[in-house]
Amino acid sequence: MPYKLSVRDKTIVIREPSTPDDYRKLMNAQLEIWGMLDYSGAVTYHMLIASHRNGGIVLGAFEEPTGRAVGLIYTVPAYKYGKLYMYSHLAGVVPEYRYLGIGKIMKIFQRRIAIEKGYHLIEWTYDPLQSSNAYFNIVKMGVIIRKFYINYYGELQDEINRGTPTDRFIAEWYIRSPRVKAIIEENKKKTITYEKLLELDPHIATNVEIKNNKPILINTSLSNKKDLVVVEIPGDINELKKKDLELVLDWRIKLRKVFKYYLNTQGYIVISFITMVKGGLRRSFYILWRRNIEVILQGHYPWDNIVGEGSS
Repeated sequence: MPYKLSVRDKTIVIREPSTPDDYRKLMNAQLEIWGMLDYSGAVTYHMLIASHRNGGIVLGAFEEPTGRAVGLIYTVPAYKYGKLYMYSHLAGVVPEYRYLGIGKIMKIFQRRIAIEKGYHLIEWTYDPLQSSNAYFNIVKMGVIIRKFYINYYGELQDEINRGTPTDRFIAEWYIRSPRVKAIIEENKKKTITYEKLLELDPHIATNVEIKNNKPILINTSLSNKKDLVVVEIPGDINELKKKDLELVLDWRIKLRKVFKYYLNTQGYIVISFITMVKGGLRRSFYILWRRNIEVILQGHYPWDNIVGEGSS
């Protein structure tokens, strides 16, 4: 069933594509969303058709009355370790329509269809240093993170990824879990402020200083003595990249050993994310917890017993 919403005096319709022209428009949208130089990095319209008609999920956000595609989701059936799940390879909105709720509605639509198909899990990758993606995925969608990969895709030539290695987190979205149901269906987000978080005495894995209005990662600290770990990332990696690419690469290289140690080796799980503005600069923090995954998927957090926790 199509979903309509009004955005900037335009009607945006979120629906599954049905005609070859729909799929071609979704191929074109990829160039706008990721700033691709040409179609060589895009999923072709006929691959979108083939995936959609053979068990995949393809969604488009179409602008009316122009018919232009301004967002898409591309998901394929997947299999790993004896487990069937769905892999969401593409999800995005063109720049002029970002941060207006379109992406969230498309993901909710995707979840509904995946549940109807009988799935329990949707996975996708994202850049760990993209603060806005982290907040959306973890806080708004309820994903968890357990795996980190270095240079997952190799070198990509789109505007977002050009010039930096494609390090990636694997986002795991357990779409039927109490954790996700509370966030998506009941709009309950168990977030916490950074000040309240510090009261739990976590291990701070990153030593960051602000110099010339830029976040400098001085050093990192690895320890498994505490079950709660905080890892800072740049608040806006895209703006920092425009100003100082070397600094971005420094962050990326130094955080590799942090993510590999806590996630891949020690079994911590990313369960929440805080982003805030302090001293005129956005600061962002991953929250990692060493707990059984079932405890986390039931919707538990380290601050369950803290009175007055609130949105950050």
